[in-house]
Amino acid sequence: MSTALLNTSGPLMLGGEPASTAVRDFVPLAAELVKNFSRANATFKTLNLESVQEDLVAVTAQGLQLAIQLMDHRKLPTDRDLDSIHTLTVRQARQGVPLSAILAVTDEAISVIRNLILSRAGVEDSANLKELNHLLFTVAQRLHSFISVSYLAAIPAGAQLEGSSAGALVKAMLDGDDPTDLALQLGIELAPRYLVLRLLVNLPKPRPGARDGAHQRLQAYRDLAAAQAKVAAHFGAKLLEAPAPQRGLVLIEGTPHWGLVCQVVRQATAKIGVQITAVGENAALEDLPAAQATTRELVHLVRRLGLPAQSYRMEDLALEYQLTRTGPARDSLIGLLRPLDSNPELLQTLSVHLSNDQHRQRTASALGLHTNTVDNRIKRIAHLTGLDPTLPSELLKLRAAMIALTFVSTDVDIRPVKL
Repeated sequence: MSTALLNTSGPLMLGGEPASTAVRDFVPLAAELVKNFSRANATFKTLNLESVQEDLVAVTAQGLQLAIQLMDHRKLPTDRDLDSIHTLTVRQARQGVPLSAILAVTDEAISVIRNLILSRAGVEDSANLKELNHLLFTVAQRLHSFISVSYLAAIPAGAQLEGSSAGALVKAMLDGDDPTDLALQLGIELAPRYLVLRLLVNLPKPRPGARDGAHQRLQAYRDLAAAQAKVAAHFGAKLLEAPAPQRGLVLIEGTPHWGLVCQVVRQATAKIGVQITAVGENAALEDLPAAQATTRELVHLVRRLGLPAQSYRMEDLALEYQLTRTGPARDSLIGLLRPLDSNPELLQTLSVHLSNDQHRQRTASALGLHTNTVDNRIKRIAHLTGLDPTLPSELLKLRAAMIALTFVSTDVDIRPVKL
């Protein structure tokens, strides 16, 4: 169905106000709708949809945004607009939720939102009510078609997932429980080894005038779901997605060549248009719990140090990992920079200078300083710490100390060190 403008006559009005006014505060409204829905809807409880409640809130919020777009501009959603609905539908399909149940929940959600919007209508709004009902009916048809296609595309020919959860299988594998019986029920042959791949996307820039980070979180979720979908499309049946609490974590059968994994992540980055960080760890089936814990630690390390968005393994981060372990060695390294505590401009200069490979012109440009000022600050750093950044042996200590300090610091002015 065409996604072109259906009408260009401006916002649809009800009760003297734009009809979209009823759902403008869509983020808290989505949370409230899902909360009430989970209490009252029998299908929701029967299918244990509580496990994806956070996902449902994100999808509902997106649906409310699309409703605003529809009422204000008469514009039907595109496939890209429905990315998060596609992702949630695929996940539910793989976990054995019947298509009829997903469509029933969708219809009830549309009905609740429709009633909320219509509650503002007055007796003079009959013409607008007719148009609104037509628009909502058109959207409902669009969603039925889109969800059905997404669902059927997620189920391999002959697959029987009813009654058991592929997400439960992954959870058992990651928790260290024996997954053998559940794998047999699902008809999935367990591999002796897997690559645990944890994906991470950065929050997008906040929208102008945004009151909180809700839009950013929703967009980041959609970007992450799209990244998972791209990886899944490449590795196909060899990939198992983790359940909702482990969002961004996937298991890839065997030991795929790391160069290929990096290439797939780069392709996803280019296709989606966001920076994607991937952290991978190979492990035997029985060692998956330890491997997923390691990837979680490494992702935390990447975040804290502000490292570039790319693909990492432990061998790529071994130095940073070791330098940031709690203990007297880390404390001793941080102590090397204590003389700079009362001179934050020196600490920032040192970090930026190290990040720029001691290139004085680039450091001066990054800080908006003259190169002579940079030189003078480097000399003061050497005097206060007793470590001269121009000497290779002492430079190594300063790099290590800055990594340790950056990891534990909450100071946003301390920039990450590039090794």
